[in-house]
Amino acid sequence: TIGSPLVGALLDKIGARYCSVIVFLASAASYAILASSTTLSHLFYSKLAATLQAGFLVAQAGVAAATATAPPAVRAAALGRLTTAYTIGATVGPTVGGYLGTTGDLYRGARLAVGVSLLSALLSLGLPKGTWVRKDSEKTATGVWRSFEIARRPNVRGLLLVKVLGSVASSMFGTTYPLVLTLDLGLTAQTLGFFMSASSIAVAILGAFGMAPLVGFYGPKRLARYGLAARAGLVLLFSALVDYAADAFGTEQVLAHRTTYVCHALVLHALAAHVLATSLTTQTTGLVAADEQGGLLGL
Repeated sequence: TIGSPLVGALLDKIGARYCSVIVFLASAASYAILASSTTLSHLFYSKLAATLQAGFLVAQAGVAAATATAPPAVRAAALGRLTTAYTIGATVGPTVGGYLGTTGDLYRGARLAVGVSLLSALLSLGLPKGTWVRKDSEKTATGVWRSFEIARRPNVRGLLLVKVLGSVASSMFGTTYPLVLTLDLGLTAQTLGFFMSASSIAVAILGAFGMAPLVGFYGPKRLARYGLAARAGLVLLFSALVDYAADAFGTEQVLAHRTTYVCHALVLHALAAHVLATSLTTQTTGLVAADEQGGLLGL
């Protein structure tokens, strides 16, 4: 969180290629410290290097800048496919790390992450340089301050406020629902993990194939409203279904059957959240120049 504005400002200065190299070298440094840590303080030191570990932010800014003049549907498709790639990596990575941890050496995963990060830094050199040409010579704010200057613009600040409030609500829901499902409804960790994976897969499929047609048909502004309404409605539905399932306590088969309804609502909520997030990002990135994408997304 602290490093995002810094990386965003750096993006607008040096472009996606070199910024991607920097963030992956920071990742390699973080994992290297983790792989050699012997005390709790060393674990905290590894988080210092992770301040610049913002690969997804760099990728988002690069995609947004490359599609700055493209129609919203094209930009939404690119951002959606980026989310798909990130989701696949976020699913495969913990699986591989968990498997390596079962071999008896808990540091093997961290050492492998060092090598993968260094390889990613090397591959980043093949990205477009991405040196933006500033369109407005009167822009005086630089660095992190430029992000705040962008946030104060009338056409941007409303959308950013929605993103902030939506992120707070999403974090609260994300923290609460696993506790509700496991502690109140008795869902096993294995079943919870299955539905969480199902949510990730559904989001990946929607990002790869669904966002472009949706944005092209409804437009990003209208689709964001639908996504916001759907997410709010699904939270209410989730709460109602939890109460409905809780009424079946004492009857295992009925409880298990009703709990599946709760989990299906969870998957639908993940889809609605992705629609809202991608629509808002499509809108906001379309409101600033190519050389301001990093500063905007760093917020």
